[in-house]
Amino acid sequence: MNQNSFIVLNLLWIVFPAAASIDARREVADWMEKNGMRHLLAAPVNVTACPDGPLEIVDDAVFIVQQVILSPQNASEPNIVITDPEAIRPSVDRLVIVTHGWLDKGTDRWPAELAAALYARTDPNQWLCGSFDWKGGSAVVSSVQAAQYGRDIAGPRLAAAVTKLNRPFTHIHLVGHSAGTWVIQSAARRLAQAFPLAVFHLTFLDAYVPNGWDPSHLGVIYDDPAVQAELCWAEHYYTKDFTMHVTEQNLRWAHNVDISALDPLVPEHEFPYRWYMATVTGRYDRWDERNTLVHSLCGCTDYGFARSLESSSQNWAVSMSLAPNKRAVVFRKPAD
Repeated sequence: MNQNSFIVLNLLWIVFPAAASIDARREVADWMEKNGMRHLLAAPVNVTACPDGPLEIVDDAVFIVQQVILSPQNASEPNIVITDPEAIRPSVDRLVIVTHGWLDKGTDRWPAELAAALYARTDPNQWLCGSFDWKGGSAVVSSVQAAQYGRDIAGPRLAAAVTKLNRPFTHIHLVGHSAGTWVIQSAARRLAQAFPLAVFHLTFLDAYVPNGWDPSHLGVIYDDPAVQAELCWAEHYYTKDFTMHVTEQNLRWAHNVDISALDPLVPEHEFPYRWYMATVTGRYDRWDERNTLVHSLCGCTDYGFARSLESSSQNWAVSMSLAPNKRAVVFRKPAD
């Protein structure tokens, strides 16, 4: 994005009301078209495949253009640009995608790092591992706006990108943090239509549920409970931190796990994704956590990476037997 486009977008952000009429939106879109900003209106989703590493999916859209000016209805079916599609092995039929939440992608590459860690633990002939970057929709004024964009635009755009890969996926694992849980939720609903025989695994990390939103929407992909139980399993790892009730809810359609006690300092919103990464790699990476042991066993059940098909088919069979719970499994303070 050039400097002039950046300045115009910031001015639009300040002066253009979200409740503007359809005619006003159309006039602004026409003005942008005539003034060299068509690329912002037609922002693609770029997919970059790599023969020896994880996939990168980047949504080039921005909140003020796609959510406010164009509207979700017009922005949720993007142009998909795939670079080096031949790098994806033809035998691949399993997918795992990791995405971020509100604001954090601007300075933090943890989704790409987690995708790389998963790539290192899986067979590239079977698994396609990747990350989804939607920073243009998440770098907004409020977390509610980020969740709205994630649900209405980023999720459908992610689903469109995955569908365009044209692979016969039989297992789809989506991992999302905070507002990113609405991205993977809405993506999964669409992907279930594109891949009717696929089994879905949803991993929510400190799922953010804005005040007034229905938390029971998270984790359910199919309207038929029998089909839901057969083809989808969701898990929710959360901490009781400063975000309070908006990220501490026990989701009706997920197996809920409270990992607050595992945080080596004080429970905080970002810890669930650092912990999940540590269950994949066997260690924490942040400087103040590197000497902390990684605990994932609660009772007789190993949580985190162990609950995925990526770890083993036997582990995944156990996961499918773990029912959604209204009361979370609670980790206790480690003895070490």
